Amino acid sequence: MSNFSYMSGTGNDFIVSTYTGPTSEIQIISLVADSDYDVDGVIFVESINNQTVKMHYFNSDGTTAELCVNGVRCTAKYAYDNNLVSESMISVQAPVGNLIAKIEDSVVKVSAPIPTYVDEPIYIDELRGIKAEIGNPHLLVEVDEVDSFDLQSFSKKVAMSNTFPDGVNVEIYQIITDNFIKTRVFERGVGETDACGSGALCLFNYAYSEKKVLNPTTILFPGGELDLEYKNEELFLSGTVTYL
Repeated sequence: MSNFSYMSGTGNDFIVSTYTGPTSEIQIISLVADSDYDVDGVIFVESINNQTVKMHYFNSDGTTAELCVNGVRCTAKYAYDNNLVSESMISVQAPVGNLIAKIEDSVVKVSAPIPTYVDEPIYIDELRGIKAEIGNPHLLVEVDEVDSFDLQSFSKKVAMSNTFPDGVNVEIYQIITDNFIKTRVFERGVGETDACGSGALCLFNYAYSEKKVLNPTTILFPGGELDLEYKNEELFLSGTVTYL
């Protein structure tokens, strides 16, 4: 797999390569099976012009996703490092639209879409969940202790409830201070992952709108920290991108 790079966006690990044409689900599953790392997805980066690339993203099971924000950050970094673009401010085309990423050494900052929410809460095992959408669906559940919570079992109960026929990413979270949140995520098509950029956006935007946290706020995943903020009414997410 010498034609591929292994990249990590704050704990979300990907196989990343330059786009050469359509790829089948079976090919993606084979790439993941042969990978040197336990990756969350596969990304192919297509050059559009000197400031724009298109992200072709696949989950590790071969399915596609509407949005992977940490994947967008890795896409931008890969494009810049491999001369697919000539600018450090990059437009990344994703199924939900274009996201603007700015590269500053190992930190990549993304201007992100604003999540939407369903007013009526969802209850699973007497725990209150908030449904959020940012191209892909999320369920936000506040718990007393993130580290000891049985996320896998709870996510199975969410799936069995038939509330989300197309699946959902489940985020459990614990507010530590007014600008620090601890969270874990179980992603559809993948399982528990070390980070989730779109989940971080949904979580921060909800907690901030409910006056649970301040602006800016840091969200801690098992894979590391992501910084979230509103600036001039735009929502931003930033964090490190590294090569494995």
